[in-house]
Amino acid sequence: MLKIGIVAEYNPFHNGHLYQIRKIREIFGKDVFIAVVGSGDFVQRGEISFLDKWEKTQVNLECGVNLVAELPLYYSIQNAEIFSKMATRILDYLGMDIQVFGAEEENIEVLQKVLDLQKRQDYKDKLMGYMKKGNSYSTSQRLALKEYELDGIVKSNNILALEYMREIEKSNLGIKPFIVKREISEYNEEKVEKEREEFASASFLRNELEKILEEFCGDKNLKSKKLILEKLKKIQKFVPEKSFEIILENLEFKIKNGINFQKLKEEIFKIVKYKILTEKKEKIMEIYDINCEIYARIYKGAEISKNYREFLENTKSRNLSNRRVERIILNILLNIKAGMMDFEINYVRILGFDKKGQEYLKKIRENNNFEDIEGKNGFEKKNIFVNWKDIEKFGKFFENNGNMANSKNLKNLKNSENKNISKKENIKNFKIQENFFKKIKIEKNGFLLKELFLGKKEKLNPIVYLNN
Repeated sequence: MLKIGIVAEYNPFHNGHLYQIRKIREIFGKDVFIAVVGSGDFVQRGEISFLDKWEKTQVNLECGVNLVAELPLYYSIQNAEIFSKMATRILDYLGMDIQVFGAEEENIEVLQKVLDLQKRQDYKDKLMGYMKKGNSYSTSQRLALKEYELDGIVKSNNILALEYMREIEKSNLGIKPFIVKREISEYNEEKVEKEREEFASASFLRNELEKILEEFCGDKNLKSKKLILEKLKKIQKFVPEKSFEIILENLEFKIKNGINFQKLKEEIFKIVKYKILTEKKEKIMEIYDINCEIYARIYKGAEISKNYREFLENTKSRNLSNRRVERIILNILLNIKAGMMDFEINYVRILGFDKKGQEYLKKIRENNNFEDIEGKNGFEKKNIFVNWKDIEKFGKFFENNGNMANSKNLKNLKNSENKNISKKENIKNFKIQENFFKKIKIEKNGFLLKELFLGKKEKLNPIVYLNN
């Protein structure tokens, strides 16, 4: 059975996503296995996801996906390189043969040419030269590639595609890349032509939904439901029927409970502003993606800004985009520290599966190992879980077996005389285990924030969809 992997946020799931899934079955056969790795309740843009992880999982399964796994929170809200790298690794870890991704460029050889070019010193020199002139990294990249007649490559999905391919090559993964050309819509488009009949970007759809929220937020009895439905007609043609149903349910819940994304951002800003201005500099500097220059900017920004939008405006610079600031805000809020970002896969959490996915998981859980992609009978233990409590138990297993972080254990590891494992390797393994516990805490911080801001408690078990 051929196993296909997709990395996607599906926020929300639209016709372009459905097109990709159908195209995969058209190209590789209707019986292929499709797994998705995606962000959960917080997304790569540095925001709370419009649809929560369970709503997205339900749509995925009803639209042809067999298995849904979550990209851990501490990786899902980082830059494109980290997001892509870790999601691709998880697909490989799950045993997928091919990773399919959408891109504006349909010729994978052109993207490979760019990857090879970016390794060359002459390209690096040109890139650095443009950055020294005051251009942003993205602009400098476009200008440098223009000298090789490749500037048209610098588009959102092409950039992600390059990161997927870079990770596959760099880590020598077994999974292979494959492009399904993106249809019509641009990734960050905010408007669509009236005559557009089928495809629109997730950015456009979110913008329209947020406008409705701002207009009707607080209508507890949904007296304006007819008007809301009328406004939703603008996006209905761009999403599958099941996706529209879940979007409507989500929207009604938010309107009834007075949940508005701009208000949420203001609440988040108040908490983060308090932390920045009251915590010692050394504490804030421990947070991932903060250096001295960034600390100075966000501290000053917190001092002089009255709201979230002002904070973004006051901290923005050539090397510090609004998106990066928003990701840093979440890193501070969730307490994601640089020391724990070891880019290891400690576990994979399954959010949902259909009958075919259930059979695949059964095979994993019977042996808790996989035969490798090339059939060399190499087996590796896989930490793949369908229940959150099992992930916590897995962590406690290490704790109960003496691997929990404390100074005595660390001293013992440093003084280890095990001839088969070097002291350096022992300490590295210890650090990975120590970080594992910290990562679980970050995930639980995310559960708490979702409950505080959205009024939704975290579910512990996956969605099982057996209607196919």
